[in-house]
Amino acid sequence: IMYDPAHPFGKKRYDRAIIDPVSCTGCGYCTMFCVMDCIVLRPDGLYTVDLERCIGCRSCKVNCFYDAITMIQRTRKEDN
Repeated sequence: IMYDPAHPFGKKRYDRAIIDPVSCTGCGYCTMFCVMDCIVLRPDGLYTVDLERCIGCRSCKVNCFYDAITMIQRTRKEDN
């Protein structure tokens, strides 16, 4: 098994972030804490997460003032 610097203590059960467009105000605060730079601005002024790059570190979630970010569970297909 190779060492994974993004997950030094192993993979988490929930390790993808999604942003609720209803709760998101478009403040962009979450983007300042995203270590993978995977939160992108949509054309409508709100933000979304590039799930291919998200490592599930939860930095965006804990720093969102509006509780607009939820962690979702990986699918079996993503585990491979």
